[in-house]
Amino acid sequence: MTARTDLDRTMREYFEARSTSRPPDGLLETALFAIDETRQRPAWRTADSWLPSAWADRVRWHVRRVAIVVAVGLLITILLTLAILGGSGDRLPEPFGLAKPGSIVMDVGGDIYLADSRGGNRTKLYAGPHWDGHATFSPDGTKIAFASALDDKSTALMVMRPDGTGQTTLMSKLTGMDDVIAWSADSRWIATAARPFDDSAGPLFPSEDGRIVVGDVEHGTAAFVGGPDVFGSDPRWSPDGTMLVFGRLFPCCTGTTTASHDLSSPGSADGLWLMRPDGSDLHALASVPGGGAPAWSPDGTRIAFLGLGVDGDSDLYLVGADGNDLQKVTDDAGDESVPVWSPDGTKLAFARMLDQGNKGELEILDVTDGRASPLLGANVTHDPPVWSPDASHILAFLYRHPDNPKHVSEYDDVVIFDVAGRTKPVVIPIAGLRGVSWQRLAP
Repeated sequence: MTARTDLDRTMREYFEARSTSRPPDGLLETALFAIDETRQRPAWRTADSWLPSAWADRVRWHVRRVAIVVAVGLLITILLTLAILGGSGDRLPEPFGLAKPGSIVMDVGGDIYLADSRGGNRTKLYAGPHWDGHATFSPDGTKIAFASALDDKSTALMVMRPDGTGQTTLMSKLTGMDDVIAWSADSRWIATAARPFDDSAGPLFPSEDGRIVVGDVEHGTAAFVGGPDVFGSDPRWSPDGTMLVFGRLFPCCTGTTTASHDLSSPGSADGLWLMRPDGSDLHALASVPGGGAPAWSPDGTRIAFLGLGVDGDSDLYLVGADGNDLQKVTDDAGDESVPVWSPDGTKLAFARMLDQGNKGELEILDVTDGRASPLLGANVTHDPPVWSPDASHILAFLYRHPDNPKHVSEYDDVVIFDVAGRTKPVVIPIAGLRGVSWQRLAP
């Protein structure tokens, strides 16, 4: 007997001795009987019977290859069908919808910094001679718009690349600029509100007319639009870039409301207004007194905004882009803050202020059913929250001492909320923080 045979027998005896089960009695006889009773495939059905063996092997290989190709083709067809069916609903055009979060640009201590997607590893991008802020990423993530204070105490509207290069001044000699710089969906235009700076009576005496500023980023220019009596604030682009919605107060700073003005007359009523980016087609959209801080839904069908409630506080409203279907969404004792749409257009985030100080509760409103639920764990300021591009997190601002009246322009901390509530809010201490914008990367 060979050594190989001895090894085979030894291994068989080893496994049989340690086996926990035995084959049923009669199993071998049953298997042999079944084999004997089963009809064999006719010889003519095999390639070997009518082809040389080499050819038969080749035929079998080609048959297997064809089968594999057919199976892969069917799988691709199924996947394409599922993709078409799954995307048969209304899909948001670029740059709307969910996307990968990129870097965060923030204003800290009067300078502009770039941080990673969690707010860490900050590097300074821009430090002008005075204050710089309102830094905002373009929808395509390739540019940053910001404001920069100048020596004469006026402000310049500027843009640069995310690495700090390509700094371009679109317009200078501005004052009273809005905190928010709004980008058009194609990342070619920006809009904000400001007043022309008039230093004829000295650097601390600006003119009083608040106006809409539209900047052409591609050509590096900007201009006032809509005339000197627009008195507009917080302009926002429609998703198709054809209209600007903004809050309007007429006359400026007097507190006059729509009760004493004809809404159909341009320049006569406060509320929510529309016009084209060149200033034409100026008309009222919603006559809610104090209407402002608008936010256009990503699909372009609705606009969320703030307006005065019956008890004098600030409430949240929704209106169709055509001015119809005006809805009052909230009616609470406290003030609601600036609403911000989620990237997929299904939710609105806003702060509900809890007292007369600057301490609020971050709320998420599901626009499909009208239900609002709080994100607990940290009190936030009244400032607009910032959605991550994938809609999984929200960034908001904190004061460590919210009742301190000296807190008027800078925050102590930033807090990142998990929208699903799976993890606790993450508080990141950043002294001197003023604003934040999240970069949107390709999905």
